Amino acid sequence: MTASLKARIEALRDEIAQADPDIRDDLIEHLEQAVRTLETHGEAPPDWARQTLADRDDDPGEDVFDNMPV
Repeated sequence: MTASLKARIEALRDEIAQADPDIRDDLIEHLEQAVRTLETHGEAPPDWARQTLADRDDDPGEDVFDNMPV
């Protein structure tokens, strides 16, 4: 089971890279599901998958505050 999940995650990597922006979010949702399932089986997802999910979760509103004087 984990081998097929890992293969699906790698396939999603290519699909996400080549996807139009309007369907990229849907593919990232599929990636998140696959990563969570892999983690429930005690396996660690690839670093690129974690980073892709982390990048998606970054709040663009926080960027406004990055360069504000304290």
